Amino acid sequence: MIPAGRTPADSARAAQLLGVSLGTFRNRRAWERLPRIVSRPGARQRIWDEEQLVAAVEGWPVPPLPDAPHPDDLLDLEEARLALPEERRPTAATWASYVSTGRGPEPDEFVFGVPHFRRRTLPAWLAARPGRGAGGGRPEGARDSRPRDRSGDPRHRRAEERRERVRELLVEGRWPRPEQLAEELSVSRRQAERLVAQARAELVDATRRPG
Repeated sequence: MIPAGRTPADSARAAQLLGVSLGTFRNRRAWERLPRIVSRPGARQRIWDEEQLVAAVEGWPVPPLPDAPHPDDLLDLEEARLALPEERRPTAATWASYVSTGRGPEPDEFVFGVPHFRRRTLPAWLAARPGRGAGGGRPEGARDSRPRDRSGDPRHRRAEERRERVRELLVEGRWPRPEQLAEELSVSRRQAERLVAQARAELVDATRRPG
């Protein structure tokens, strides 16, 4: 979580402050000598608080971060999901699908390529979303008695091909820049970022399944 009003800093910024290359920073595991990251443990990007980072590098006292939650705190995809009430909290894969297809809240910011949501965005989105069985149409989670066959729909095939391409890149350990991926897949940068977020969440969910 990036506390409200704080400036985030990534590994490139940390390496710059230490006067080393990013490769050297990673090879020497220099982050172990720095303050605790503000990003979630296990997140793809290590993110620090800029003020804390500068203080640590300069040898000054490291200022504390705010303890109390703030409506403008920035939460990554998983932090945002966990901030939802448990009784209405989707799985990681479903949540990523909601966000990538526009059924979830729109990310408020992309911090170093990672979608983030302000804390206040989540209750507003949840309040506007029908509960189970509320409103018109089918209840949430209802399934067709017979699955719809979309295999003949060219748009569905193209969308699935794009998702599969992104999954392949992530499995290979490659992290394409959003603008490069957007050009390769002929989509907008925003859609490319959503495809990556969805694929990452699906892979994480798959690794956590028993067996």
